[in-house]
Amino acid sequence: MIRIGFTRLVSPHARPLNILLSRKNVLANCTILGLSGSVASNISSMFELSARNKIGITNKFLRSFCQQIHHTPHTDKTDTVENSRFISSVKTLCSQNKLSQALDLFKENLTLRNACDFMNLIKHSEEEKFMQLGLQVYGLMISSRVLLNTHILPNADILSSLMFLCNKINPEQTLKLFSDIKRYNIKMNQQIFSLLTYATMKTKSERLAKQLVQVLKRGVDFKPKSQSCSVILTSLKTIEDIAWMIDFIFETNIEMDANFYKNLLIACSLTEPTARIYGEKVYSRFSNSPFKKDPLTLTVALQMFAKHDIEQSIKVFHTIKEPNLILWSCIIGLCAKYGEPNKSIELYDQMITNNTTPDEITYTNILTAIFNLGPSALEKGKQIHQQIRQYKLDLNVILFSALIQMYNKCGEPNKSIEVYDQMIANNI
Repeated sequence: MIRIGFTRLVSPHARPLNILLSRKNVLANCTILGLSGSVASNISSMFELSARNKIGITNKFLRSFCQQIHHTPHTDKTDTVENSRFISSVKTLCSQNKLSQALDLFKENLTLRNACDFMNLIKHSEEEKFMQLGLQVYGLMISSRVLLNTHILPNADILSSLMFLCNKINPEQTLKLFSDIKRYNIKMNQQIFSLLTYATMKTKSERLAKQLVQVLKRGVDFKPKSQSCSVILTSLKTIEDIAWMIDFIFETNIEMDANFYKNLLIACSLTEPTARIYGEKVYSRFSNSPFKKDPLTLTVALQMFAKHDIEQSIKVFHTIKEPNLILWSCIIGLCAKYGEPNKSIELYDQMITNNTTPDEITYTNILTAIFNLGPSALEKGKQIHQQIRQYKLDLNVILFSALIQMYNKCGEPNKSIEVYDQMIANNI
């Protein structure tokens, strides 16, 4: 038999708490506690159920159960004193690493209030043993509910505390707790939603991201945070989910910064035609935002458009006022990558005309374009090599490799050997 509570009496007429109650005692104590007939009937039914399953009922459990039915806070001063003693004892045991004893103490004082305080006490720990302790406490609550039908139901506070603890130590555990939200009819709130998106980010779980999309589709009574929406979006893989999420972000007027726009554009880099349509929508909004000059987001936009159509990427580039070196290097490299090497050379010459000084990345990209053109572009390759010497750039292995490959492809193997020997001499 299971016995819950061992410390005091319900009333002067009640038996000690470690004495199991009969059906007659249960009904008598309902009268002493001033319960209505319907509640007393529910408790009587619960008694019959527990009797069939050979589970004993004690006075302290009866009192706790009644408080759960009424959904009222503890007002008894003695209960408050007991709770304070319980928390004090748990703190002492946890500080001494006597976690098994702390768990045993919780077993003897199984109430919703103690469960909430217990979780709040350990949730700031960063040690795995405390996470395991939290999961054991949570498991006790669930097993208590199964055995006693309606005793302690996990609530939003308990679940969020446990998720907070798991996220710091093992976010995979948070993923496993997701199903309990529906199972125990826990209302989704901003805090739980944010904790779940954090777990999604840490585990890179597309499955959880899709589940969170379903939560949003069913409707929530809070506005998701910008970071949460960004995490969900970057975890999705199908254009159908991405398109719905982008529509939701726009319709809900989620606040966006440059990094958020960047993630939106990355999500639209899929090859499907729908991805291009949504990419154009996102870029249109970005172009009218305060962040429209952000070079990293513009770079991602050029890359996204290039995957769909390099000509569109070039057109977008020409709409950018005063592009910096990062953007010039990006579009030159994209043209080389997506089959427009002559356009790379044309853009490189425009960059020089605009008095923008190339760097190692720019030269690597233009040498790749010359490599793709072959022998017909040898003279341009030599000109680029001369400019590299002129600017006295610090040659790295990538730039040396680009020069060697360019000379080989353009029919100057001896020049390739010369560049290779120079690289060895410079200990690169």
